Amino acid sequence: MIKKQYFLIMLFLTVILCLIAGCNQDVIEPKEPSAADYQTINIDRERQITDMAGRTVTIPSEVKKGLGTEARASYMLYTMDPDTMTGINYEFNDKEKAYILPQYHNLPVFGQGGSFNLEAVVAAAPDVLIIYGPLKDAAISDTEDIQQQTGIPCIMMGDTLAQIPAAYRLLGEVFGREESCEILARYAEKALGFAAAINIPEEKRKTVYFGNGRENLETAPRGSSNAELLELVQAVNVAALEGEITGRIDISAEQVLGWNPEVILLNGEPTKNVSPADAVKTFLSDSRYRNVEAVKNGKVYAIPKYPYSWFDRPPGPNRLIGIYWLTDLLYPDEHTIDIKSEAQDFYSLFYHLELSDGQLADLLGY
Repeated sequence: MIKKQYFLIMLFLTVILCLIAGCNQDVIEPKEPSAADYQTINIDRERQITDMAGRTVTIPSEVKKGLGTEARASYMLYTMDPDTMTGINYEFNDKEKAYILPQYHNLPVFGQGGSFNLEAVVAAAPDVLIIYGPLKDAAISDTEDIQQQTGIPCIMMGDTLAQIPAAYRLLGEVFGREESCEILARYAEKALGFAAAINIPEEKRKTVYFGNGRENLETAPRGSSNAELLELVQAVNVAALEGEITGRIDISAEQVLGWNPEVILLNGEPTKNVSPADAVKTFLSDSRYRNVEAVKNGKVYAIPKYPYSWFDRPPGPNRLIGIYWLTDLLYPDEHTIDIKSEAQDFYSLFYHLELSDGQLADLLGY
């Protein structure tokens, strides 16, 4: 009994001594984060990438939303994952909507070029802006201006066909979607490899006129990025003009007559609701062209168009399927291509859409 009482007394004294010792210790106040701590936090939330122009760009560690400054850049986002799109550059027309998933028909419109609405962009606050175009000094300067004005990181990607695989891989790095973008990059490499293997003797290369616009009198001359597909499949662009031309230009009916192409490709004018098929009807009904070789031989074709042209408008990755289509159209004896199967694969992979038989017939014109 005495031992038990002794033990309880000692335990009580020990507790009292511990409480006294605790009271004599200094109270530790919460420590305010230092500048170094904040720097560590910011580093954790950011990372750096190098874009295709060689610019070092600081971006969020996790990028969820992007915005293309024009249609080709938006195309890249849509094909990677439509859910990453903050908005689009122009309203889709009804024909285009038939090939775009319905939930993306009414995204906010931010414009492009001179109509690109920077105030609306800042308010929407995408994680990054995608700049798809030539990697030249003027374009780099413009990009730096946009980045400074908006405070949003700008990622530059080259716009030639040869640069498409690298552009997709960069996009995968930015959005953390390396696996899905690698699939798109490899498709592009395969299509470009197919084109590189085309070997048509010069005397057998078809002469081609590409017509765009409501009157079919807007074209892309040799050397223009908009006509890159013709050179890639070893066709001869009849619009050979002097001087450096990077886009499309207006020409005259007399020039078309003088060029007398073997094949004519027509794109229509979406802003005037003129489809490629409408453009073909207009061209064939114009008596001025009745003696053009392409007209006489029934070689005037509507370019598959929707949601984006297989040839141009815009000159982006949408042209990859055009490599197969144009080769099959111009040189069917030299290359065996199942264009229907190829189109189905392309639309499934890039547009997340399983083409119906009716859509295939509408695109290919048969």
